[in-house]
Amino acid sequence: MVLTGVVIVKQKKRRELKKKVTIALAIIAVFIVALVWITTVNKEQDTTKTNTESQQVEMESKKVSEKDTEVEVSEKEEKVEKVDKTTDAGQALMDETLELNATSPGNVGLVLLNKATDEKIEVNADTVFTSASLYKLYVTYAVLTEVDEGNLSLDTTINEQTMATIDDYLRETITVSSNQTAIALANRLGWDVIEKFVQENGFTETTFNTSNENGVISRGTLQTTPGNVADLLNRLMDGTLLSKTSTDYFMGLLADQQLVYALNTGLADDVTFAHKTGVLDSVSHDAGIITDSDGQDYIVVVMSDGWTYAYDEATPFFIEMGQSIMDYLSAQ
Repeated sequence: MVLTGVVIVKQKKRRELKKKVTIALAIIAVFIVALVWITTVNKEQDTTKTNTESQQVEMESKKVSEKDTEVEVSEKEEKVEKVDKTTDAGQALMDETLELNATSPGNVGLVLLNKATDEKIEVNADTVFTSASLYKLYVTYAVLTEVDEGNLSLDTTINEQTMATIDDYLRETITVSSNQTAIALANRLGWDVIEKFVQENGFTETTFNTSNENGVISRGTLQTTPGNVADLLNRLMDGTLLSKTSTDYFMGLLADQQLVYALNTGLADDVTFAHKTGVLDSVSHDAGIITDSDGQDYIVVVMSDGWTYAYDEATPFFIEMGQSIMDYLSAQ
């Protein structure tokens, strides 16, 4: 009887222990399930948050892209409007120039660029003319490029007898159109070198005819176009042609021009004209930068040929051209 009672007690204890173990395992299982559920929920929340953030970034990027596209389109539309639209004043100037071209003995070329509005009036802009002294603009450009690159200095002596410097010769070349100093400067660099230089820098219609068809060096007729000259002056004004120092120097030479027989005869006294003339028996040109009384700048190139004695014959033509240009300026 005693043995039986002991067995019953042991069995009872085992059942209680088993029950406790079962409860403990159940609690552990519940804890594990809860932990897994929390981890899953957090992961889903993180994924949702990440997806939301990605969508927001994508939407913001799309908005920025659309905004940039709108700005780009707007800028293109504005540019087209500025470049392609000819004002009534611009059309009037073009018509008057065409009339002068029809009644002149040769060709008349015009480029007027309004720096404030980008309006450009062109007549025969790509027609090739004998350069006359406008070639000196290109020589000056080439010399000042050598100065910018450190190969020459404005103080470099170019004439050992007179001790004249590059500066002295450039001033004579532009302000009084000295042929002697211009030729000396061109000889210093080399005519063929200057021609190659200007053509490589975009003035492809400008030539110094340094060689004949047999390749023999022979400086012949110098040629350029109104468009090339206008491009040179425009790049000079924009500061993309030369360094700041050389740009200011070149502009100063043009402003000190002493020859006023061409366009100046038709321009009003309240404008300034920094320019370079060119005249031979058959051609007469004037090219430069007009600044009106309000400080607005205009690049103007007028070229003409077909004359017998241009210095006298072209004067009435330039008076009319100058007056037509003043009418355009007054309309701005």
